[in-house]
Amino acid sequence: MRILHSVLSGGFYGSERYCIDLAIAQAQAGHAVAVLISDERSECARQFRRSVTQAEGEGALAGSLRIVTMPGALPTWLQRPAAWITLRRFRPDVVHTHLNPAARRVGRMAERMGIVHVSTLLIHYNEREHAPCDGLIALTQAQLKSIPAKIHDKVAVIWLPLPATVEDAIARVTAAEADALRQQWGAGEADVVFGSVGRLTPVKGMDVLIRAFKAAFAAGETSAKLVIVGDGDDRADLQRLAAADDRIVFAGHQGEIAKFYRAFDVFVSASRFEPFGLAIAEAMAAGCRLVVTRTDGPSEFLNDPRALWATPDRDDELATQLRTAAAGKRERFAYDLSRLEVRRLAQDIEAFYRRLAHKRGQALGADRQP
Repeated sequence: MRILHSVLSGGFYGSERYCIDLAIAQAQAGHAVAVLISDERSECARQFRRSVTQAEGEGALAGSLRIVTMPGALPTWLQRPAAWITLRRFRPDVVHTHLNPAARRVGRMAERMGIVHVSTLLIHYNEREHAPCDGLIALTQAQLKSIPAKIHDKVAVIWLPLPATVEDAIARVTAAEADALRQQWGAGEADVVFGSVGRLTPVKGMDVLIRAFKAAFAAGETSAKLVIVGDGDDRADLQRLAAADDRIVFAGHQGEIAKFYRAFDVFVSASRFEPFGLAIAEAMAAGCRLVVTRTDGPSEFLNDPRALWATPDRDDELATQLRTAAAGKRERFAYDLSRLEVRRLAQDIEAFYRRLAHKRGQALGADRQP
């Protein structure tokens, strides 16, 4: 099967990671895969190239995988013609878009050319962007509530996969590497390190987390640290909220995140809205204790009784759960992550592609007649 993915982002976050990890898994399964992105100098492009190089180096690609970039200076109105050129050259059976700009500019072009177009609903349903798609992948059952019933027949609920590369990277982190990070943060062996990973935007609730941390642990109490990994427009406001509390560390955006999970004792997701929560799954792979707000994604996939829950936007509830987590032993947990295995979910997505093509009377990949 020939599959073209597209995400037109400059940064590299959960949606972009999902795109490249799925592309790699499909190439490992023997498909011919291309990923269309914008601006070869972007962080997204750098991380995509790095991921592909690593996969090639491991010799696990049974199919082919390549990155196709649009010029960074290309105006958005010229991205449709650029997409048309790529589609004509690559001749995909399926175009799979991620986030609205790709759905609008690449997906619409694929539809006009008679190519099956699938989009993943990574955030909210948007009638303009998603209704014309041949197929739509929702991440949770909760997302179905926002999708009109009239198009439910072309929707599949398929969870985000936990990338095998992330699990492997976490497994390779040594105790010495994790300890070195903790020392940078001023955390001793008996101290509890709370960590959170995400964009510094209101939806991730980092302001709630900072207020809850300061309420849970008095200013003179130095046995707890809070490390926030990520960057975004709210960074300056969050730093002001932290009020120079040296127990709160802003680590910025990190390309290599595995060692951070291994250095955390407790992972906290204080999101106001979380369609899935890939960072939570990554923290589970590292065995972190969990404190999580009860949002759509975690409420569906996280069923471990050891997780501690709080209501979104409730500083007091979150503070209580932080204190509860801090009172527990410093230990790593073993979680069952089999339902998030990337190859298993990639197979579900391939079956969805084939169902949509069959519905249109088209054959895909090896089924296609020469």
